[in-house]
Amino acid sequence: MTRGPLSLKIEDKREFISSFLERCVKYAEMSLERKIERGEGDVEIKRWEAYRDFTAYSASEVASGALDEWLDGSSDNVLPSAPEPLGSEILSTDIGKLSHVERRGLIARVLGPRPVFLVGTRNSSGVRNLAPMSSVSILSNTPPLVSMSLSSDKGGRIRDTFLNIEKGGLGSKVSIHALLGDRRSAMDVEICAQPHPDNVSEWDLVSGRLVECETGDLLSTAIATIHAEVVEIRSLPKDCKASLIIMEVLSITLASEDDEERRPRLIQISDEVLSNDIGPAGWAHALDW
Repeated sequence: MTRGPLSLKIEDKREFISSFLERCVKYAEMSLERKIERGEGDVEIKRWEAYRDFTAYSASEVASGALDEWLDGSSDNVLPSAPEPLGSEILSTDIGKLSHVERRGLIARVLGPRPVFLVGTRNSSGVRNLAPMSSVSILSNTPPLVSMSLSSDKGGRIRDTFLNIEKGGLGSKVSIHALLGDRRSAMDVEICAQPHPDNVSEWDLVSGRLVECETGDLLSTAIATIHAEVVEIRSLPKDCKASLIIMEVLSITLASEDDEERRPRLIQISDEVLSNDIGPAGWAHALDW
């Protein structure tokens, strides 16, 4: 006997409705592609984009459990009640008792998602290097200062990016490339995360190409690039193996047509998983970096 919708468990209702909404999102994306190919007007395109984005958000709300009280009929409120994840059962973890891998995973889970960048530097022989970073942070807007922490890779090898900056010293130029949130960019990150010989440039291995610009190197497939100059290299406390690189932002380069369009960005959603920051989590790329 087939169960009616009222007899479904709350988990089944979530799955059923979110799956339906995700199919609507995919249909909207396909429709958008066709409309763009036919050259339909901006108004129609924006309507479908709004429908896609709103439906994607609705799917994520249902899947997260935020609307469970609507699904089980326990509330007639127009707005759902605020969830209280820490309001009842909790689990506290002593970070000091975890292994490095466990600690890294838990911290990334709480402090994520974070954008992932490809950071460009040059070694003493002039070879250009690219390395993935998710530790880039804003320190100050005036003066415009950003930072990133650099340490050894999981094999104990000192990263090329740190060696290049350490040897170049204060004033070293750094390019920070924000990446489009797609599988191609995720593959580029995976390629650049691997150790390569000193005479090999990651620029020759990724899908994008080098664009030499007056302000500095550009990656053709990036959605934006920050050009910065190293102003301080600081050792971190507590016998930390990482160093903090503080940089002053000199310029930011965007695509000239990128006035209002919001492009999906590549982000790290957990310790070893990449995805994008717009729409439903339709894909994920696992990597070991």
